Amino acid sequence: MLYKIKMSTTICEFCESCVSKHNIAKHKKSETCIKIQNIIKKYKLSYNLLKDENDTLKKTIFKFEIDIEIYKNQIKTLEKSSEEYRKIVEKVATKSTNTIKNYQHKNYQHNNYLNYISSEPINFSNLKNQLKDIVTTTSIMYDDDDFNEHIVDNILKDKSGKDKVLCTDINRKNFTYKDENSGELISDPELEKLREQLKKGTNIREIRKELLDKLVTEYEENGCIGIDPYKRFSDTVQKLNFGLPFVEHIAKKTYIKSKNVVEYNKNVHNINQLKYNDLFSGELFDNEEYQILLEEFGDEI
Repeated sequence: MLYKIKMSTTICEFCESCVSKHNIAKHKKSETCIKIQNIIKKYKLSYNLLKDENDTLKKTIFKFEIDIEIYKNQIKTLEKSSEEYRKIVEKVATKSTNTIKNYQHKNYQHNNYLNYISSEPINFSNLKNQLKDIVTTTSIMYDDDDFNEHIVDNILKDKSGKDKVLCTDINRKNFTYKDENSGELISDPELEKLREQLKKGTNIREIRKELLDKLVTEYEENGCIGIDPYKRFSDTVQKLNFGLPFVEHIAKKTYIKSKNVVEYNKNVHNINQLKYNDLFSGELFDNEEYQILLEEFGDEI
């Protein structure tokens, strides 16, 4: 076993913990160390009762049993520390992301969204001109996912690929984006306002006419073999409603919480790993950040 020993530290002869020299006497009276001292006394007694002093195998087994008991105590300490950290991190996360009605929370959420959303707002004033080249008889023939992604890439992302729309609640289908005039973040449940603008900006009548002519012509040129053109037309023009499949696609692509969860889980793992490493280096409770969190949230656990 490797130990990270500082100039002013020493190894406890009983539990093998690394502690400061001036605290060694106090440490030997601690509950954890006394438990291990009792274990060692117990097995030394058994060891001394061995009749055959040359039975090295039995002596080795007793040594292993002592080590196992020591490790069991260390594991219990680790589990207790890990649980304390889990509760503290949970409190920190709850305090940071909870939907409590206070200014600090709103300011936190606002800044958090700004980290992910594009600095460019959706260009509603020029949307009609954009849609002429984006929603066409060709693009409307894409399958649902490809068509919806086509809208995302060309209207709802900036040139660097950053989202102009964020889904902030995937269950309720709540979205937010920047107001084109004020630059402030505004809410648009189920993208109702955006979808209405997409429908207004699309020349639906012209696209429907061109699409039907195209499908009928292809069907006739193919010897009237294949899927009925009117059935294909009926299924295809549903995309022009920018309905539920469109909303769900945008929600999955832009759900801001999913990004936070990944980062949160990563941070929890890093904290637990840090404390695991510290346990065996004798510095379990020396971490400055842990002490700060404990002082702030310890009473709430």
